[in-house]
Amino acid sequence: MAVQVKLKTTIVQDDEKQQFDFDEPGQLVQLQDIYYLRYQEGTKKIPVTFKFDTDGDIYLTRNATNRTRFQFSPNQTFETHYQSEYGLIKLAVKTLKILQEVDFKAGQGKIAIDYQLLSQNQLLGMYQIRLQFNA
Repeated sequence: MAVQVKLKTTIVQDDEKQQFDFDEPGQLVQLQDIYYLRYQEGTKKIPVTFKFDTDGDIYLTRNATNRTRFQFSPNQTFETHYQSEYGLIKLAVKTLKILQEVDFKAGQGKIAIDYQLLSQNQLLGMYQIRLQFNA
């Protein structure tokens, strides 16, 4: 199903705040009981996928030069790896909040995710994702 995706990401690192806004066409796809929201981000057309698991977890994959795959689950921390130009970096993604108001059959939803990114127990930054999609 074709949808319009609006994404706002806020990053706070070392008392500096950055905000990124994207408004892109995308696809909402159902495979068995799991829904996937796919779109291409920005002028570089970076493939991004949000996977909505049946247990309420959300997975975010960005296939840029440096591929990232994050798992978000309320009050949980998951380890992941970030492929940087300097090699593989071990990261921890600590989910602080997830709010989901979705109606996949109608092709619409609002998602809010607040999380921390850590490396070796050091806080790298605070992140907020605000995602909306509509058919």
